[in-house]
Amino acid sequence: MRRAGKASPYTQAPDGGWGWMIVLHFFLVNMFVIGMTKTFAIFFVVFQEEFEGTSEQTGWIGSIMSSLSYSAGPLVAIACDIWGEKTASLLGAFLVSGGYVISSWATSIPFLCVTMGVLPGLGSAFLYQGAMVVMSKYFKKRLALSTAIARSGMGLTFLLAPFAKVLIDLYDWSGITEVVSQILSGWIADQNWTSKHHYHKSYLALCGITNLLAPLATTFPLLMAYTVMSAIFSGGYLALILPVLVDLSGSSAVHRFMGLANFFVGIAVLSGPPIAGWLYDYTQTYAGSFYLSGTCYLLSAVSLFLVPLADRWKSSLSGRREDCNQVQV
Repeated sequence: MRRAGKASPYTQAPDGGWGWMIVLHFFLVNMFVIGMTKTFAIFFVVFQEEFEGTSEQTGWIGSIMSSLSYSAGPLVAIACDIWGEKTASLLGAFLVSGGYVISSWATSIPFLCVTMGVLPGLGSAFLYQGAMVVMSKYFKKRLALSTAIARSGMGLTFLLAPFAKVLIDLYDWSGITEVVSQILSGWIADQNWTSKHHYHKSYLALCGITNLLAPLATTFPLLMAYTVMSAIFSGGYLALILPVLVDLSGSSAVHRFMGLANFFVGIAVLSGPPIAGWLYDYTQTYAGSFYLSGTCYLLSAVSLFLVPLADRWKSSLSGRREDCNQVQV
């Protein structure tokens, strides 16, 4: 008996059709829901002045929201197993919208930590991960391109900040650069000229090198060059997260591995800003933060070089199991 809300299994990914509506749904989730975490700075000053909180206290609202958007991944995976992706997405929409509505009656920073931090953070996780899992069921040959198109919505979050001309001036061109990079990266990956994880680790390595060189950008032209390169390479690896995960884990178990991956992302999102702040307090320069970021990118790229070894280990393990079964027979 099928669970209520459980999506029916596909024997073959349609690679189109209604799947493009799923792409539109994921695009809107990236633009409006996940994008809200990117535009939190707009509300930061307002909350700080309205409730007379410190920067540290007010910053916790955005940190909680951003962290839970990813670290709640294992909880989302369990929910998808029990109720299905459709019901999980509806629950996410209810949490996000309900949290923002209740926030309009906020009376303190701790109140907002719950209503604008916890509730939208959990809701974002349900919406984001549920959409990614459904995408992997509708697309196979065009998975990288469709994911890139959907994730490009995140690059258009500057549209959510029409009240701040400075933010628009900063993000309109760099956001568009990231959008184009994601779509181009997805199209190239779908050509299957080589394994998708090779593209992925290349983009990660280039992001690492770019961040390690960032402290050298002491003039405006160099800073612009850094921003453009960072947008291009970031867009490249972001577009390939889901396709690479599907290739390495299989579409049937992608929601579990996605939940685990997002959990570690959430930990990084929560711990990254305090660590960067500590490095600045200790060194009185932001160079340490860029060095740390670049090192993390390079370590991520190095881990993907171990994929061939893991494949050989799996093959040898399967061979041993077959030999054991033959001996038992």
